[in-house]
Amino acid sequence: MSKEDKVKKQFTKSDKAKRGWWASVVFMALICELIYFLSTTKIVEENRDILIGIIGMLTGSISSMLAIASGRDPSEVEELKDELSSANSDRAALIARLRDSQIQMQLLREQIFELQNAVINKLSMFSSGEKPIKTKDQSQVVLPSEVDEWIPKLDND
Repeated sequence: MSKEDKVKKQFTKSDKAKRGWWASVVFMALICELIYFLSTTKIVEENRDILIGIIGMLTGSISSMLAIASGRDPSEVEELKDELSSANSDRAALIARLRDSQIQMQLLREQIFELQNAVINKLSMFSSGEKPIKTKDQSQVVLPSEVDEWIPKLDND
């Protein structure tokens, strides 16, 4: 993304925020005018329930309009929560991959160490027929305390 695209995106967010702020201010002014109008006008008994329902809906949205007017857009908060949750899931996946790679690397180190010991001890791995590598899978891997200390344990392990 070029610098111009970033500036254009920020500019549109700024315009969107300004429009939202003005819309919320106008909405609150209309609510105040409606309340003033209804307080000075006599309400017919037949229409009273409908007007009370409409006023209840409008006054219920005042809190979100105040939040937008003060600069806190609820949709932006939800977007940030979604981004944070996505970042946390990516972080957990990377930690799992790091842990698996550490286990595989330790498995290879132990196998090389065992092979070197077998060559040194026997000078020929074919002389006695004994297999030099005894570590076959991940369940036999014992991580050094430094590695085990810094990699968190996952629930599914």
